[in-house]
Amino acid sequence: MMKLKQVFLRVLLTSSIVALAANIALSQTTTPETVGTWTRVSGFSISEDETYIILSVKILGKNQLYESSFDGDRWSELKPIEAINKHYGEGFDIDGPALSYNKQILFFHADFPDSEGGTDIYYSTLTADGWSAPISIGKPINTNEHEMYPSASPGLDRIIFSRYNDNPDFKKPKESPTCHKLYMASSISKGQWENPVAVHHKVNRGCEHSPRLAIDGKTILFSSVDATDYKQGYNVYFTREIIDDNWLDAVLIPEIASDEQNTNPQIAGEHLYFLKTTIDRKEELKQIFRVKTPAQAKHAETINSKGVIVDLESQQPIDATLTVFNPTTLKELGYFESDKQTGEFLLPLINHKNYIVDVRKHGYSFASFMVDFRNETEIKAPSRIELFKEVELNVSVFDSENFRPLNADISIYRLDNESNSYITERLNEGVNAASLPLGYEYKVAAQNIGFESNELSIDLRGDVVFSHFERSLSLLPIKKEVEIEISDSETNEGVAAEIIITNLNREEVIIFKADDVKNGKVRAVLREGDKYEFTVRGAQGYSFHNQVIDLNKEDTETIKAELVSLKAETSIRLNNINFSSNSADLSSEAFPELNRVIQLIFDNPAIVIEISAHTDNVGSARFNKVLSERRAQSVVAYLLENGVPQDRIVAKGYGLSNPMVPNNSDENRALNRRVEFKIIDIKEESSNENSFESE
Repeated sequence: MMKLKQVFLRVLLTSSIVALAANIALSQTTTPETVGTWTRVSGFSISEDETYIILSVKILGKNQLYESSFDGDRWSELKPIEAINKHYGEGFDIDGPALSYNKQILFFHADFPDSEGGTDIYYSTLTADGWSAPISIGKPINTNEHEMYPSASPGLDRIIFSRYNDNPDFKKPKESPTCHKLYMASSISKGQWENPVAVHHKVNRGCEHSPRLAIDGKTILFSSVDATDYKQGYNVYFTREIIDDNWLDAVLIPEIASDEQNTNPQIAGEHLYFLKTTIDRKEELKQIFRVKTPAQAKHAETINSKGVIVDLESQQPIDATLTVFNPTTLKELGYFESDKQTGEFLLPLINHKNYIVDVRKHGYSFASFMVDFRNETEIKAPSRIELFKEVELNVSVFDSENFRPLNADISIYRLDNESNSYITERLNEGVNAASLPLGYEYKVAAQNIGFESNELSIDLRGDVVFSHFERSLSLLPIKKEVEIEISDSETNEGVAAEIIITNLNREEVIIFKADDVKNGKVRAVLREGDKYEFTVRGAQGYSFHNQVIDLNKEDTETIKAELVSLKAETSIRLNNINFSSNSADLSSEAFPELNRVIQLIFDNPAIVIEISAHTDNVGSARFNKVLSERRAQSVVAYLLENGVPQDRIVAKGYGLSNPMVPNNSDENRALNRRVEFKIIDIKEESSNENSFESE
């Protein structure tokens, strides 16, 4: 039985018949020619280039979909589209095929078991393996009525279809197909449709059938029965939308009018195709015919603006969505898809108009371009559009108070999946870079010792045009309050003094005037984790004090400074007065301390000091004596060069004769290698009492 069925199918689908002479009731200028040799066609759709066709053919009472290609000479043997025909099994009626302009989508109607009732509209998409399984277009288009013969505009911004229109009062030939009513729906967004509405009464005149939207999206071809001459049956009409939902009166195409049933009209290339039903010896024959498209039935002129979309880095094709807008109203006019295999796109746009086209693909950058056909200098789509899928993010981190860059630790996470972290690369001081895939939202966090952490978000889910982003994060320093106590070393009473606090980690200087110090105390707010140098400049008659506090190592709440009263024979050790081994040359580390000595001498014009240099016991006494004298002279020379009067200062080297501690360890010997200043005379008090004024 199966073998007999196959033979029957082959004979039926490939049998060649002599073209039937058209019984033309009205005059015509072009004789229709047959297309293919198929005689049991219920519906068809041919590609715009006229080289590919999909047919619905009735086999054993049920319509099934078949495909065929034209090689320039003949059509290939019909091949069943099993992904659609067999998806729900056997015994279902599938008809009304309609290809999209680029052959990527196939619309049709069927009575599949998941229909809303009767026949519903479905579609299939072209994949590398052929047509996909059928997908219901869904509500609100599909209802419990019979939805049939779908046809969408190239930009999928509108779809036209028909439903049964039972009207017993309308007269038509018995053999004519059932009367339908035409409906149209506009898209809300990609894949979403508004409620369909009946097309204007100029088109729906009472008995219509098999509508088809032309490539301009504004011209409808359909079959209709003339109520004034109902014996004639279905013939092909056309109409065109002038402005929104305003249509020309339906016009008969006389070149193909006849007494037979002419349905399923479609324009492809330069031809008008239609399905003619004739009766030959009581046998119903349904064949496809075509004529040169009559001038009055042509759709609005369209121009194909085309190009290719590729990945910027790999140059591989991308299947992106191109959305076309009216640049004046920004009304969406439709969307198109680039080919998955080649990245090529084709935009059939109406001539003498201009458009804006947006290009989007999830996970890729956004592109936009203009198409303008309004004058002789046409602007078409770019021939090549390159989209990128990663951006470089540069994050600059800085101190919120002094605005200096910080080399912070940067962490970047995807908000939808925080386990996805991204490695950052240090570019320069305070700046880190990372490459981030598009299509996601990210959290960028910065941390640094001694600062409060901070974060920002960057949203790359929308339209991204630029491949490089700059973001800044400020970090607020963590601080603690420290009390500074200044007192007389003998009486322990509070002493007013000028305090200079220098941050050794960054550019920060805090100064307290003597008036700020009450009862010898003042409170300073310092950065945790930083190292500070405290310089206390005592009032006239007091020494200075200098020390370094590392708040990263010391949990200091109070800093105490004891100032020595400047009296005769008072000795004060100088810090950081270092020399190279066996050398009397001062190192640069000595200069800040010696500058404090200079200021002290200027603040106390009555004192005369001795610069005393001491050594440890390494080497002979004679050698150490000479070395210490040379070192004392080096210090004095620096003071003289910086304006200290010669009569205020003397140099003396003591060698190893006056150790502070026993020379019994390296630590002690280091303590004995010292420079001190000693007050050797206090002259009569000067009248100048500007104790804290620098000279």
